[in-house]
Amino acid sequence: MSAKRITIGRTFSQTPLQNDNDSAGHAQTFILSTGKRALFTLQHIAAKDIEAQTYVVMETNGRDQSGLTPESLRDIIRTIKLQQFFPAIGVKRDNRIEILDGSRRRAAALHCKTGLDVLVTESAISAEEARRLAQDIQTAREHNLREVGMRLMSLKESGMSQKEIAENQGLSQAKVTRALQAASVPLALVSVFPNHSELSYPDYKTLLQACEKLQETGQTVDALIDTIASDIDSVCARDGLAEDEVKNAILRLVRNGSQSLLPSPAKDSVVTTALWSFADKDRFARKKTRGRMFSYEFNRQSKELQDELDRVINETLSKYLNQ
Repeated sequence: MSAKRITIGRTFSQTPLQNDNDSAGHAQTFILSTGKRALFTLQHIAAKDIEAQTYVVMETNGRDQSGLTPESLRDIIRTIKLQQFFPAIGVKRDNRIEILDGSRRRAAALHCKTGLDVLVTESAISAEEARRLAQDIQTAREHNLREVGMRLMSLKESGMSQKEIAENQGLSQAKVTRALQAASVPLALVSVFPNHSELSYPDYKTLLQACEKLQETGQTVDALIDTIASDIDSVCARDGLAEDEVKNAILRLVRNGSQSLLPSPAKDSVVTTALWSFADKDRFARKKTRGRMFSYEFNRQSKELQDELDRVINETLSKYLNQ
């Protein structure tokens, strides 16, 4: 009897995943967080039908769809035209398929106009079961801090405290705080970065501080973006820049742009006091004061008056300063 053939590649043979059809691989049973079992069968969605027949719910999938730019999908775009290594995972709801896992593969397929393989179940799965299942089988690139925060935001809005969220999700309270801060940055500002996954917590903190400064002075994020848009295009068009260099260059533009929109400190107004009245409008003797600075101005006065003023000023300076 020949030895059992060793399976090559990824399998779902261990809990919570079990194979119903090892030879064909066209069916898969998933054990849900509640202990229920759901049978998934493989379906191929034609390129022209992906957008209409599939969709993604951020609260379940956890992936920020606005961040799925060609730059962030480069690794999948390179291969998906030739082959899709792993199927996406979905649940059928109202004749459409909600993608629980594989939204990056879905976005890449849409970009490349190619079909998408999806393991689909028609079992009744609750939103919480779907959310837990998506977390359990997540095999793509790790979710960035903002994506984690957007998922946690829905829990916070449901009334959970940050401590409860941390316990529920198995995260530290510090991680929850950082993630929620990242999720608080307006999407419009995050979208100026070609690859959102390059942004770190300090970067999100910088963006949040820029937003707060703008709000304090009545400025808007849209005004900031309009101010720096052409410079951002120039940065993105430069050849040879690594992704982190592009990110850092755009961060500098955001910092400088937000600073330029802030109103300049109000300058002290100049107060002019006439020291003498003359019939001739071209003659004057006046004192100008601005804050702590003052000056005396004279025009069309005699040489004798000028000499006398010089003498009096020098005597006064000596009296008060030579001490």
